[in-house]
Amino acid sequence: MRSGSPGRFILPLVLLPGVVVAAGVSPGPAMLQDLREETSKGRDLSAAQAAMLERQLAEAPQSLGARAQLLGYYFRNRRANPARHTEHVLWFIRNAPESDVLDSSPGRITPMFDPDGYLEAKRAWQRLVGAEPDNVTILRHAATFHRASEAAVAARLLRQAEGVEPSNPEWARDLARLHWSEVRRFPGGRDPVAAARALVDFERAHDLSDAAGRRGLLPDLAMAAFAAEDHEKAREYGAAMLELESSPLRTGDLIHYGNLILGHVALEETDLERARTHLLAAGRMRRSPVERLGAPDMTLAKALLERGESEIVLAYFELCFDFWQEGHEQLMDWIVLVEAGRIPDFRQHLMF
Repeated sequence: MRSGSPGRFILPLVLLPGVVVAAGVSPGPAMLQDLREETSKGRDLSAAQAAMLERQLAEAPQSLGARAQLLGYYFRNRRANPARHTEHVLWFIRNAPESDVLDSSPGRITPMFDPDGYLEAKRAWQRLVGAEPDNVTILRHAATFHRASEAAVAARLLRQAEGVEPSNPEWARDLARLHWSEVRRFPGGRDPVAAARALVDFERAHDLSDAAGRRGLLPDLAMAAFAAEDHEKAREYGAAMLELESSPLRTGDLIHYGNLILGHVALEETDLERARTHLLAAGRMRRSPVERLGAPDMTLAKALLERGESEIVLAYFELCFDFWQEGHEQLMDWIVLVEAGRIPDFRQHLMF
């Protein structure tokens, strides 16, 4: 049952102010994509504003703009009131399953917070996928729903979408990232088996992509290869990133991660001097941004600190001041800790 088929959008749909869809007419993709922005706005609602939107929905249950904002609001407060969040997720699954709000975190239900609601939503997705097995938007949104709680189900749905669109690299890329999310869940470190699965999918995505897409996948390929303990491929992909340094297409990500990967390979080969050189080179980015984390990666710095290389890591921190403007306070804190002989808790600054 594709978008616009019987049983979906049977009421007049009030989307956003000034935008109304007549009865029996399905909103177009652009209208549904606008809703994700509304969901983001909902995270900043006050309790009074949320109550006002609830009153609006009581009069016009089909108001997608109001419902999207409430979805964001209740997602932020889902620990305190999971049932209200679930109610809005279920409404979107049943009435607007192709809305982009279902391809985001607010469109997921956490089983720990609402196990019954999760099962109800899961059954709703199963019915939709069964009715429209070739609808790749529904397959993507169903995979997003299951990603955090049932990775195997999410992987099956992504493979089903890839079967519908075998030449589309996004399915192989999403499968790879699903496997990559499993890599660091391995007790005691990275799981080389999950990393090897991710590498296979990243390589398939790379082969299917255009030049820009292949360039953007190089850091993923290199990190997956290193985590899979395929150091030859890691070296190959790391070197490929650095070859683009003088290209007009160069980016901070390629310079940064190319050097970090080569530094990690050097450490595996017990070549400390080469690892030090690559760490400093990763920090010399001519003020280019690092887009993946919005910040420099500290994985190699941490590995060198564990080997007693505090001086080179402090020099790396100094280089990071040049391009990580919003991280100056964080860098100062880390400098104090390293000078005191401690290893900072880098947390989200560890990419792999």
